[in-house]
Amino acid sequence: MKKTNMIATVSVLIALIGAALLFFNWNPEALFKLNEPMVSMSDIEQNITTDFTGSPAGPDIPRLTGAEDFSEIIYLADYVTAEPVGIVQTGISSLSPWEDHYYTQRVKGRATGRQIRLPEITSSGWDFPGSYQPYYLLELPDHTYIVAQIPQETAKAIEKGKSVTLPIGQKVSMTSAARNELSSICAEYGADMDGVFYAFNDKWQEEHQFILLLLRFGAAALLWFVLVAGLIWAGCKLFKIEEA
Repeated sequence: MKKTNMIATVSVLIALIGAALLFFNWNPEALFKLNEPMVSMSDIEQNITTDFTGSPAGPDIPRLTGAEDFSEIIYLADYVTAEPVGIVQTGISSLSPWEDHYYTQRVKGRATGRQIRLPEITSSGWDFPGSYQPYYLLELPDHTYIVAQIPQETAKAIEKGKSVTLPIGQKVSMTSAARNELSSICAEYGADMDGVFYAFNDKWQEEHQFILLLLRFGAAALLWFVLVAGLIWAGCKLFKIEEA
């Protein structure tokens, strides 16, 4: 194989890896919420029909200090937040409520008309379109744990030891399928399975899911192009230097 062909092939492969890492690890959602104002209890009381789940929490939003606090709040009624001191990945994810639970089977590119239901729960790390929401165990200030579904960028910040105030969340029920998958790790950490701290605004997510996917694709494609061009240029320069 000629050196130029070898350089091009290696460059394309390295660029593909870089682009894939960006696509699977970058969530552009934060770009839409850079200037989103904090929500106070007054805002909630004056707009009782508005769903504030997922909004930035103001200083007067009740903070969960332990699992006992969480056990006392009312399902889908009380708005709360928390400032976790740790987080545990469970490896279990549930299908997002705003996602289509069925897809049409295709054979050789043609639709068969058969509708196949996506699994409600998965333990696979492969989530190409970002259709699943991971479950986490949040360690609260008193070092007790609760089950939560929060934005992955927020989870990463907690993992890095950053001080984080969670988006406003509510207590939602846990499905029997999720309960079965999470029972072992919840028992290990003593996490109560009576409810999940949920911090996503389903309506906002449904309205923006397509543009978020396009942005991820676009950014990954741009990175791939830049890396290929840069690596080929660098490779050619390097070989010229060595041959000299």
